[in-house]
Amino acid sequence: MKSTVHILKVNEVKGFHIYCIFSNGEYRVIDIKKFLDSQELKENSILRELYDEESVKGVVIKNATLTWPEIKKVTCLSNGMEFEIELDLDPIVLYQNSEIDKERDSAYQLGRALKKARKSVGITQEELAQRVGTSKSYISKIENSKSDIGYKTLRKIIEVGLNKKIVIE
Repeated sequence: MKSTVHILKVNEVKGFHIYCIFSNGEYRVIDIKKFLDSQELKENSILRELYDEESVKGVVIKNATLTWPEIKKVTCLSNGMEFEIELDLDPIVLYQNSEIDKERDSAYQLGRALKKARKSVGITQEELAQRVGTSKSYISKIENSKSDIGYKTLRKIIEVGLNKKIVIE
């Protein structure tokens, strides 16, 4: 994970679960309740307002992270000046406290599809690797969504290794 990871889009909010796309291309799920439970929140913490599902639904993206414009805190500067700040959460903390959205993440979909196609042809990972000039461990990593894959490699696996045509929809 790069330290500059941020949130590009919120796909859906279901209860306390926020489904997002991060800047590294991963589709991830943030369980806000689980995140809050892992924190040692003070009694007056503004984060406690997120224990309400309706409040969670008010999320928007601002400055590349999740923000709740309706949840505000008054902050005082040392010179006595006061201003309101909208609740937002650090995108790196959100990434660290999220999980891959296996239903939406293309790496998981692609890995499952390649494994299914390989099995339908009736060959092992080792046989596929030999056909396309790579290692069995690399094929395994792709099928188990542990490695990213470039288009040229994908095309080679499908068209040479599996003797199929690639169709992108």
